[in-house]
Amino acid sequence: MNEAATAHTPTAGDQSDAAKSVRLRAELQALASYIPTPIVRQQLASPRIGHVDGMFLDGSVLFADLSGFTALSETLSALGKQGAEEISEIINRLFGALLGEITRYGGQVLKFGGDALTAFFDGAVLGTSHAALASGAALALQQRMHEFDALATRAGVFRLRLRIGVHSGRVFAAQVGDAEHIELIVTGRTINRVALAQEIAESGEVVISEATLGLLAGAAASPRQGGFHLLERLPEAVAPMYASAPIWTPGAGDQAELAALEARIAALRPYLPRQLPRRFLEQAEGASGEFRSVSVLFVNFFPFSAALDLLGDDTATAAQVLNAYYLRAQQVIHRYGGIVNKVDMSTYGDKLMALFGAPTAHENSPELAVRAALELRGALEQANQEIDALLRTASQRSIAGGDRVMHQRIGINTGVMFAGMVGSQQRREYTVMGQHVNLAARLMAAADDGAVV
Repeated sequence: MNEAATAHTPTAGDQSDAAKSVRLRAELQALASYIPTPIVRQQLASPRIGHVDGMFLDGSVLFADLSGFTALSETLSALGKQGAEEISEIINRLFGALLGEITRYGGQVLKFGGDALTAFFDGAVLGTSHAALASGAALALQQRMHEFDALATRAGVFRLRLRIGVHSGRVFAAQVGDAEHIELIVTGRTINRVALAQEIAESGEVVISEATLGLLAGAAASPRQGGFHLLERLPEAVAPMYASAPIWTPGAGDQAELAALEARIAALRPYLPRQLPRRFLEQAEGASGEFRSVSVLFVNFFPFSAALDLLGDDTATAAQVLNAYYLRAQQVIHRYGGIVNKVDMSTYGDKLMALFGAPTAHENSPELAVRAALELRGALEQANQEIDALLRTASQRSIAGGDRVMHQRIGINTGVMFAGMVGSQQRREYTVMGQHVNLAARLMAAADDGAVV
């Protein structure tokens, strides 16, 4: 038989499928860069849109807070577009360096942007060395910060520094929301403890908990208040041995691969901020930030840890309890044109950050933010009714003799701030930064239970 006659000759359709496959792979890679690696891996293996679930993870958490950026941002803001471009270059160079170190030490970046970064060192992956790797990464981050000790800019010389906390224990990781937007929330008493460790740290320091120190043989550390310790050095350098792996192995570029890529892209999209302009996906490397007027709303909601204690290992109900609050909050924020930018850690409870006016502008962002905050009070009462029913069904009892399970306090501020993509090609997030963001957080912290400030 003529071998040439049986060989498949590529058709226009084959070439079209191959081109589409290349485009979809690029889109998948761009989407994945905005999402924590554990979620990406999970959705690549078994894509499910809008699925709510939760699980306990054992390991070490690293929380780093950046100081010096507010002064840099406020000074460069006077230069308009040029200032925004310079801030984008600086912050992306900084986060690129930090994210690279965390990856080398086996950490998974869960949250970053603004002036903070959270990474998890998974005991199931790293074994008993998770605390040593997290601590080694923290010291490596501080070493990299020497590159930013005297940062020359158009507006002068600035100094950027980190305060870092590390704590080891069990965390609860939940994916909550709906098909419109899914948020990863990593919470529990371990998260509150690492936030406290970071607060105790001074600029340039790494503060670790007693639990972490107990897992470090021969570490040099000096006592700090509250059972924390200043980490000075490890007995020997922890050898970083990890690297980023490709998220997708190219296939034949046929219809089967196209369908697989489309299913996974659809599953990952809800993890991105709502209303995110396509330019942040299509031209992420060249998408510099901007200064724009934004209303920032912070919600401190608490104490979910009490429900976790009550439910024990019932992770399914724990995720439903958290979602009962979160989903209602998200729906209110979306109804008034805002986005949930992130849910991050706090020394007590958890902290939700919502934006009105970024990435999509509104003429009346302050009014929309205030209206959303007022409606969140009613949403809280509805959430507590559902949560109480869930707890009674699962554990046959509620918290504190029928007291409200979840509480909240809210802070709002409006101002011109830096908004844009920060990070690297491997991991990035959309965020806002500056003194007006910090003021909104301080107003939240000063608010009484149930108040809007």
